[in-house]
Amino acid sequence: MNLNSIFHETMPKIWEDYEPRESQITLSSKIQELLQGSGVLLAEAGTGVGKSLSYLLPAALYSLESGSTVVVSTETKALQDQLLFKDIPLLEKILNQKIKAERALGASNYICKRKWKIAEDTGNFGTEMISQIDNFQEWLSETQTGIKTEYNGYASSEFWSKVTREADNCLGKSCKNFSHSYYFLEKEKWKKANILIVNHYLLASHIAGDFRILPNFDKIIIDEAHNFPEIVGRSFRSEITYDYISKQLSFLYSKENKQSLIQKMGSPENLVDALDEAKESLIKLYSRISSELGLNLYGSVRIKKPLLLDKGDFEISLARIVNLFIDKSTKYSKESENNLEKEIALGLETGISRFRGLIDFFAELRNRKNENLVYWSEPPNFKEKDKFLKLCSEPINVDEIIAEIFIPKMESVIFTSATISSPKGDFNYFEDQIGFKQVERLELDSPFNFQKQSLLFIPKNIEDPSNEERYLEDIFVWIKFLIELTEGNTFVLFTSNKSLKKIHEKLDKESNYPIISQLSQGAIQAKQLYLETDHAVLLGVSSFWQGIDIKGDRLKSVIITKLPFQVPSEPVLETKIEKMKEKNINAFAKVQLPRAGLLLKQGYGRLIRSISDTGIVSILDPRIYTKSYGKTLLQTLPKGVLPETDPRVLLDKYNNLPKI
Repeated sequence: MNLNSIFHETMPKIWEDYEPRESQITLSSKIQELLQGSGVLLAEAGTGVGKSLSYLLPAALYSLESGSTVVVSTETKALQDQLLFKDIPLLEKILNQKIKAERALGASNYICKRKWKIAEDTGNFGTEMISQIDNFQEWLSETQTGIKTEYNGYASSEFWSKVTREADNCLGKSCKNFSHSYYFLEKEKWKKANILIVNHYLLASHIAGDFRILPNFDKIIIDEAHNFPEIVGRSFRSEITYDYISKQLSFLYSKENKQSLIQKMGSPENLVDALDEAKESLIKLYSRISSELGLNLYGSVRIKKPLLLDKGDFEISLARIVNLFIDKSTKYSKESENNLEKEIALGLETGISRFRGLIDFFAELRNRKNENLVYWSEPPNFKEKDKFLKLCSEPINVDEIIAEIFIPKMESVIFTSATISSPKGDFNYFEDQIGFKQVERLELDSPFNFQKQSLLFIPKNIEDPSNEERYLEDIFVWIKFLIELTEGNTFVLFTSNKSLKKIHEKLDKESNYPIISQLSQGAIQAKQLYLETDHAVLLGVSSFWQGIDIKGDRLKSVIITKLPFQVPSEPVLETKIEKMKEKNINAFAKVQLPRAGLLLKQGYGRLIRSISDTGIVSILDPRIYTKSYGKTLLQTLPKGVLPETDPRVLLDKYNNLPKI
């Protein structure tokens, strides 16, 4: 099928009011070229280009002709829903053909029938679930997918951990539930899909898991690509807590738990002694961690030097268990007809794998031989009743992972987003993030008339953010003014929870409009409340800077309280900055400024989502005027939109915005 004729002849017949856009046709044609051949494309398509149809159309045509699957990866569930429930049904009408589209989810999203049976037989649900279990069983008898998010009742996180699938705690084909497993039935559908929709986290886990999670594919479109490199880094992250290790040890042996692995094996004395020794060593280890790292209640703190810890005693105790497990594993088989033997064989295999991971983690924390790994601590999660610090590690060479592991596995890779280019208008920042320069580049402007549809307000008389108290006092005055100007219908975007909380407290006392906080309600509930509440004001942090699509008069004002620079003490960034300084590279210009520019562009993009949207974007950070980089950041915003500084002029211009 000819794309040109589809856009010019077929689509106007099917889609009322559709007008062919040259930018959409250009993007779609380029993606078709890449899919039919090979290569890497970076495509920035401004809001309103019609990006999703631009790639779905050539992806579907390629799949239908070749019989192979094209993967589409997104960051947000909202875009996945749009693709599945709006765009692909439209695509089927355009092509007059059924398109097999599936959404792939991570393993932990699915009920594991084997684990559920064990929980059901033992009654090990947890006291918090006793009153809810009948509702859950009723849902389980009706569900076709076993996807936990489709369950509308209450279920605790502890309960989900007992009944959902774990990749390293699965019998696979040796399980009697394999032929009717929710997860494996879904995987069969994935193999047959024309278009397989995944999220970046699952794709990154697929890469981290040696490409064993998803079906084989070599054509991929990565939408909302601006955050993909960071998400890949997180997927290679390790996070270890005292509670996690303690639960692993108790899963293997606990006098109170008759279903623990060691009890199933008849409680061999040498294994019981080894587990008891490991539990004692764990307490000593975390006592040493607390002593060496001190108290941390406020945020991430990088661990710059090797730690003495317990000189490896805990690792030795785990190694003893691993060796005993290896010895015992010869007596058990996952292929056995005996269910108990299968469970023991799987438990031994899982224990060996998890304990080896812990041994490697703490050995590296003591020795620090891998210069590519960054380690840091985070405060205890007091909501989860944690007593000790969380320990984390993450590689800093994400660019190498993408360029040397991921891209060579693919034949065609299309990275696309409304925000890939840097403040200077090139793709250098994103190319550095993916570590790959042999790319084709395409930049397409938004068809919206931002000069007519939007106003940019940047007042000058605001204290520098370094004087936090005065700065918050100043921006509160402007926030209150702007909320009243648009009668609510406002997003206020913050870069820190602390600032949001302080402004929220003042607005609660002094504003007559409904104030909704992401911190109080959670992101999903906050957005829903905002949509349901007239003249509402939503206070949000990172997740509301991007991926939120609210059209019409519900959103008339976006207030950016502070330029979105990443905190330089964030452990991975701090390490990158140090390494760049060693090479005489300006890290601020190379990393921090381009990243802030992308986020600023994303924040501005929340306002104008259709040809009829109008409103104000305000930036309440005086550094736009007082710092040399201010002009550079302004260049990331839509061309021709000039900042207004006078509130009286702003009021007049706002009242004269087009009423469409």
